[in-house]
Amino acid sequence: MTPAEQAAAWRALAAEDLSLLARLHGVELDAETLAALKAAEFPGCLTLPPATREGEEARLLMAEVVAGEDAAFAASLDELAADYAAIYLTGRYHASPNESAWLDEDGLERQEPMFAVRAWYQKYNLGAGDWRKRQDDNLSLQLQFIAHLCTQATDDAALRPLADFLDAHPLRWLDRFAERVASRAATPFYAALGMLTADYLHGLRAALVVLADAPWPPPAEEVRPEEEALSNFGCGDAIAFVPGAGPTW
Repeated sequence: MTPAEQAAAWRALAAEDLSLLARLHGVELDAETLAALKAAEFPGCLTLPPATREGEEARLLMAEVVAGEDAAFAASLDELAADYAAIYLTGRYHASPNESAWLDEDGLERQEPMFAVRAWYQKYNLGAGDWRKRQDDNLSLQLQFIAHLCTQATDDAALRPLADFLDAHPLRWLDRFAERVASRAATPFYAALGMLTADYLHGLRAALVVLADAPWPPPAEEVRPEEEALSNFGCGDAIAFVPGAGPTW
């Protein structure tokens, strides 16, 4: 395999990882999905290694959960469903999976950050489907978009826009989302998933420093909504994304 072929294979594997993570954040778990995760030895199947100590700990916890006894896994489906709803549907944990809640100065949904993400999608003739059901800056949709950029890149240099998107959007808020979910989730699976995902994107961004000649940007002042504002928001290779649950690309 030539270096170019190796690079293309790496981009394809990274896209599969990102699509899998998007699916896990975007759709409630079921027995079939859990069985597929176990068969794939998730998260050991991921292309990138852990980038941080927290990421390594999250992967160890996730590996322990996925490798557990089948009967215990099946018995936890109701608890997993309740945890999924609390994070992604009802806002009970005050840990929105949408960027606006973290970056808008008033902690409001569907604000300027959402429209900025939408503009990125439009550059690539993509759309988020019905934004009233799942807004453009939702974590699952952003992960799908990142996967799309990986698959569309013809060489590593073409990944530079991906680095720009990571810097401008998910890496500005995902750590805070992951930390809050980890501290409030009722299940080890979801406590680990956010931390694992944040770590994966940090690892991907670090790889782009070399692959796409995309140096780290200078530190920028973050907008951190007040805690009171945050309380106001409401509502891979191994696994294919559920049709109709994602964006229009």
